[in-house]
Amino acid sequence: MKRIIVFLIVGLVMFGAGFGGGLLLGQKLAPQGETSGNVKGGREIAEPGPIVSIGEFTSNLAGAGRHVISFTLSLELINKEEASALLQNAGWLVRIRNEIFLLVKDKVYDDLNSAEGTLQFAGDIKRALNAILPDFGGEAPIVQVLFESIVVQ
Repeated sequence: MKRIIVFLIVGLVMFGAGFGGGLLLGQKLAPQGETSGNVKGGREIAEPGPIVSIGEFTSNLAGAGRHVISFTLSLELINKEEASALLQNAGWLVRIRNEIFLLVKDKVYDDLNSAEGTLQFAGDIKRALNAILPDFGGEAPIVQVLFESIVVQ
């Protein structure tokens, strides 16, 4: 019985020493600095910028057949000043909507019925809008085009 108690005590001491040593070594080898929620897999994730809802679009698609697309679109902008400038000036929203309608009119059903095609369409929208909108501090104002919903029939 005494042997069992001695083995248990020695085992617990060894476990405690190993666990404590592991914690100390882990703290020493861990990267220094804040570990906030925006670091993932060794790279920093940027916080999303301000989001401006552009609205819903419905349009016929080009090509043979009677295909229609309906989507709701939002834009992630580089900063809040750019977002407020767009929202206060209705002329920019009209230009943006016009440019999007012109882009969607050239698309065919096969271009948009896959995730890859939809991402390509979002990239086309981003490039076209960044070309017509003024730069903000030397940077393009639109960071990302976001589809809130999309239906292609």
